[in-house]
Amino acid sequence: MANQSIKAVVLAGGLAHWTGLPKALLPVGDETLSQRTARILKATPWVTSIAVVAEPSVLETIPDGMVKVLSVGDLWANTLVGINALSPSPDDYLLLCAADMPFLTVEALQGFLTTALETGADLVYLAVPLEALQRFSGTEKVHKTKATLKEGKLTGGNLFLLKAKVLPNIADLAQRAIRFRKNPLRLGQLASWRIIARFLLRRLSVRDLERRAEELLGCRCKAVIADWPELAFDVDKPEDHRLAQRLLSVRFRS
Repeated sequence: MANQSIKAVVLAGGLAHWTGLPKALLPVGDETLSQRTARILKATPWVTSIAVVAEPSVLETIPDGMVKVLSVGDLWANTLVGINALSPSPDDYLLLCAADMPFLTVEALQGFLTTALETGADLVYLAVPLEALQRFSGTEKVHKTKATLKEGKLTGGNLFLLKAKVLPNIADLAQRAIRFRKNPLRLGQLASWRIIARFLLRRLSVRDLERRAEELLGCRCKAVIADWPELAFDVDKPEDHRLAQRLLSVRFRS
């Protein structure tokens, strides 16, 4: 993997409804959420090109050397315009990530990429134990979408790694999954009633989900379960932002 090349798409849309500003412009330390994400990606080995998809007020804050792409619509449409702007070849790896990870670090991101590539899968998703995210956040209760599986209570990371050649396979399912990404039951319905039954009986495993994803998408899928809370903490609510600012002030200086 020494010469691995990964093209990254940063999705920097979304509104911080409590401020009326784009979420990507929320301050974290002495930079914005999108600036931090862009800086960390640029410093991460293997990430060779970066496209940031956002509205003009966000794009004008992004440093030179990155592909700046105007957002065009919903999350999947923005994903596609970001990917197209990087002109990937079929065998290129694509990293799709949200811009609202205030604790993103090079170490955590490189750890995920290394583990994901070692799986050899065409599509890799990160799942983080909820207890790891809670430990990271301290005494304050963390409210995150979660699923209780045989492996425990898991919450999703804010990134995917996939090969460009499988994009046609996932387009339809991706649009629906994005629509229901905050609703585990509706996500289960996209898979099958058997998946829902196993979930309700607390017998559903990560491997069950991987197999069903492979059936639906026709490619090798893998979920990486790891304690990288930095990649699962995002900013959806004002309390998330306040907590991030407090923790950053005492834990992170990079």
